[in-house]
Amino acid sequence: MALVVQVMSSHHLGALDIEEALCVHEDLGKLLVPHAAGEAEPLKRPNCPRLFVLDGCSLNLALGPLGARLRANSPGSKFLALLPPDRSSESEMMLLFHWGIDGFVTLDKNWKTELPKATNALLWGRVWVPPQVLLGFVTQMKALLDRQLLAGESLTAREGQVFQLLFRRLTNKEIASQLNIRERTAKFHVSNLLRKLGIENRRNLAVTSFLN
Repeated sequence: MALVVQVMSSHHLGALDIEEALCVHEDLGKLLVPHAAGEAEPLKRPNCPRLFVLDGCSLNLALGPLGARLRANSPGSKFLALLPPDRSSESEMMLLFHWGIDGFVTLDKNWKTELPKATNALLWGRVWVPPQVLLGFVTQMKALLDRQLLAGESLTAREGQVFQLLFRRLTNKEIASQLNIRERTAKFHVSNLLRKLGIENRRNLAVTSFLN
């Protein structure tokens, strides 16, 4: 567990409440760094990967693009989104998962118990996502492959792994880190994958993902 943990909340008392819930587990308390009220502070520290706990109740920012910007600034970062009940639908989580958000905790009566479990899961390289969201994600990937894969082409096992991460907007560097391969190798697999799908670049993949 090499990452530190940073809460992002524009509400000071809310940030303290989140940190208090994490500190119930002593090991997590030791990983906490001072919370940030917004995006500016983390961006001042580039190349400092963290597990960001994003307070979806207070942050007046779209969480998906926010995560993408923070990840670009500090590759290797992970993201856990705290979502209010009225914004924790399957479709909302699916969209955020596509943006590379790794876990979700709904701010209901059990959130303080669930938060440390979710945080530990992400620190150990897992995701914390409802099964129905993962199933929907896999279904979308399969639909895209069925629709886009060029005749006579198929994906290797490694390309399948790369596709899952590319589908979540991860960069070549992050794909390499996740799969324990060189960045140059990840770039090679991404290029082959896009060619087999008949898609010019990864930006077009993100657009194509939500067609039909």
